[in-house]
Amino acid sequence: MLCPRCSANNPPDEARCTSCGASLAVAVLEVIRGDLPEKIRFLRPRSYSVGRARHNDIALNEPSISKFHARLDYQDGRFFVQDADSLHGLYVNATKVRRAELTPGAQIQLGNVTLKYSVLGVESSTGAMGKLPWVEQQQLLLSLVQTLNSTLVLSQVLEQVLDAIMHITGAERGFLLLADASADASRFPTVAGLRLRVARGREGDMPPGDGHGVSATVVRRALESGEIVSSPFPASGQTADKTAATPTAELSRSTLCLPLRSPRAEVDGTGAFPRGLGALYVDNAHSQEPFSQDVLRAAEALARHAALAIENAQLFEREQGTIEELQKAQAQLLQSEKLATIGQMAAGIAHELNTPLTYIMGNLELLELQDITPAQREMLSAVTRGADRIRTLAQRLLAFSRPGREEMVPLAPNDVIERSLELCQYQIASGRVQLKKELADDLPRVLGVSNQLEMALINLVINAVHAMAENGGTLTVTSSRRGSEVEITVTDEGPGVPDDIRGRLFEPFVTTKPEGKGTGLGLSTVLMVLERHRGHVDFTTEQGRGTTFVVRVPAVSEA
Repeated sequence: MLCPRCSANNPPDEARCTSCGASLAVAVLEVIRGDLPEKIRFLRPRSYSVGRARHNDIALNEPSISKFHARLDYQDGRFFVQDADSLHGLYVNATKVRRAELTPGAQIQLGNVTLKYSVLGVESSTGAMGKLPWVEQQQLLLSLVQTLNSTLVLSQVLEQVLDAIMHITGAERGFLLLADASADASRFPTVAGLRLRVARGREGDMPPGDGHGVSATVVRRALESGEIVSSPFPASGQTADKTAATPTAELSRSTLCLPLRSPRAEVDGTGAFPRGLGALYVDNAHSQEPFSQDVLRAAEALARHAALAIENAQLFEREQGTIEELQKAQAQLLQSEKLATIGQMAAGIAHELNTPLTYIMGNLELLELQDITPAQREMLSAVTRGADRIRTLAQRLLAFSRPGREEMVPLAPNDVIERSLELCQYQIASGRVQLKKELADDLPRVLGVSNQLEMALINLVINAVHAMAENGGTLTVTSSRRGSEVEITVTDEGPGVPDDIRGRLFEPFVTTKPEGKGTGLGLSTVLMVLERHRGHVDFTTEQGRGTTFVVRVPAVSEA
């Protein structure tokens, strides 16, 4: 590929001449009709394939365009377009053609997409904008602004802003720095108090790294002055409201920095500038040629639109976060109301059960004292077991409905676990389950009510045993410290939690057990207990591999 300035031969994919450093872009294709995300394509002196397929040099993702629709050939300083047996044909200036030379302003139609062809000058890329007629400059700028307004996703907006400024300036490298106070801002490097969010070179994205030599002095000057900082500044047409950076060894390249200012903020009476959103920084490592006045004007106009697009995206992101928080709060409120309603109903049911149950249990005790046959005594035992089950259910319903009033005291987590497992010995032994304990030493104490925490753990252990009722398995109970919390896990090797109830697993009366085998109150009771102890419970499950419930309770401060 020949350089249009020095005629040196360059590799086909080279963006800048390896001999003189000039930009190899000689023309522009602009999308003027059609819904495509990328509106501008810069052409170098080589041939291009054009079509819908992704492997084309110019890929246009539009159904009306053939997979391989046309070809652009570069010969003797001119571009020719040729149809590649496309389905809908190729049109140049509304005329169907097989092959045609492209002249400045020519419109190429491929399916429902229309492209406008423009010629760039043969000077370095920093002055390329000035080689376009004024009307085409405005069209290029408008096309880039339309692209910026095509999304409200902040990460996409930042990428598009950087793409746009590099298109306009033709710079070798570009950086977008943002005043970022988000939770994950610390993962981005800092330059002049801003976070380097996006970095790009002509070969593609660059990891933010340690700043890539971005001049903090230039960025700070742009932020403080609220004006463009350029180094070196164009000799002709320099105006007082633009700042030329002081030449230093650090700035032995053409550099341009534009502040991004909130268009919604008002300038106060002190003359302070509107709130700064960040800065755009571009440079050319192999050139000291200044960016032209046309480039500076277009870049400044773009920066105003970019600031508005970024602020809109930030507002949208904050609104999305607020909506998510409201949805979580609403879900918690609905859950609390649901638990309160179920609690009231459970208390009523428990009291209704206790009255006749008292008579039943009393009469059963009297009958056991009578002289009855072995068969009758077996029947009596079965009735007693049923009555015991009803009494246990009533006790669970009351425990579920009544908030705990016991005083919370410091407890040793492992002692609570051991007592819970002792109460479950019969279920573990009869369920063909092997118990495996991995309890950490020297755990901090937790503040709680012993019998409530034991009830929560008993429910988890019994659920795990029931999950392995068919094939047996290993029940693993662990304890450990996780930061300021004590973590207890209960793991089974059962079939896992079905997909259809995973989101409702802690709701009352939701159960995986067959009808008559479970009440569905166990896990809702666990949730209630953990909420009272300012802790939380979660689970992970894998179909056919088992389930792990994780309980976390705040540790007592050692201070």
